[in-house]
Amino acid sequence: MNVPILFQSLDRINGKEGRSKLLHTESRLYKFLKALKAEISEHYAHKGDRMDLHIEITKNRTDARFSAKAESINGIEVDLSDSSNWGYLGRAFVLWTPDVMDYGKTHATVTFFGDHPKPELKTLLTLVEKVLKASAS
Repeated sequence: MNVPILFQSLDRINGKEGRSKLLHTESRLYKFLKALKAEISEHYAHKGDRMDLHIEITKNRTDARFSAKAESINGIEVDLSDSSNWGYLGRAFVLWTPDVMDYGKTHATVTFFGDHPKPELKTLLTLVEKVLKASAS
């Protein structure tokens, strides 16, 4: 299932965004990731969120190209059914998203396990498939 990345805005939202762009709360991607996070929460303990669902696009909070970076991936589709688009980044289960200039491969964190046991990736991919099937019906 291909869904577009859609942000709340293309400019930095002061007080809410530093290095990341918030996903639009009415977008298909946001709703899917929220449903997936809820499904994971039913089975596994994880750490609380510091920020709503987002994609980090820069390492620099004063990046003058912040809006251009957001614009470069806004609207690009991500295939949620492609297992290679899912993985671990440290202790976080993430959806890999497109490259951004001067940053590289981006990601949306679905959940961060912190000190809690980290499930096997194949187990989480099974949950992705379950949520995909539910969202298709």
